[in-house]
Amino acid sequence: MILIILLICAGLCNGQVKEKRELDPVIKSILLPGWGQKALGRKKRARVYNYFESGLILTIVGSSTFSNITIKNYIAFASEHAAISSSEKNHKYWVDIGNYDSITDYNDEHLRNREMDDLYPDDKKWSWDWDTDANRKAFEKKRISSDQLKLAATFGIGALMVNHIVSAIDVLYLKRVIADGKLSIKAYQDFEIRSLGYALTLEF
Repeated sequence: MILIILLICAGLCNGQVKEKRELDPVIKSILLPGWGQKALGRKKRARVYNYFESGLILTIVGSSTFSNITIKNYIAFASEHAAISSSEKNHKYWVDIGNYDSITDYNDEHLRNREMDDLYPDDKKWSWDWDTDANRKAFEKKRISSDQLKLAATFGIGALMVNHIVSAIDVLYLKRVIADGKLSIKAYQDFEIRSLGYALTLEF
């Protein structure tokens, strides 16, 4: 990460000042991956970064949306089949009710393990009691699915940031030779293993 920041700073500091005071292509690619490549006349290269950006944004929006929908679904499901009060509950509560048939079973186990801080008050607000074990397992499946979707959105945000940084470094490569060598960065997609990524090569 330090190397990436130094390379970007070097490009910005040493970049030529244009008469029309246009944004440096490196800055353009930081703001929108592919924009800097397009400014340098590399339209094919620009499209690759554009596709990555669009795909990542769709992944983030789609995953977040479906995660929130699934959360509402599993809360409604638990309200119907476990007699819960759905207000003011944190994520730990939803994990716990998916692992225990009732608040009694949960509290009894934690009492045996002397985990007093983890006990729930035995009242209507925190109480739950699943009507069947099958419904509890169905709820847990929905809850895990929602968490996985949320995790995918989180990774998508990280990948989005990486795409901006890599696009900016790629523009630096297009503008100059680094350390008497050539730095080549290419985005790739492998359909066989269903993966996306970047290949970085430094030639001396």
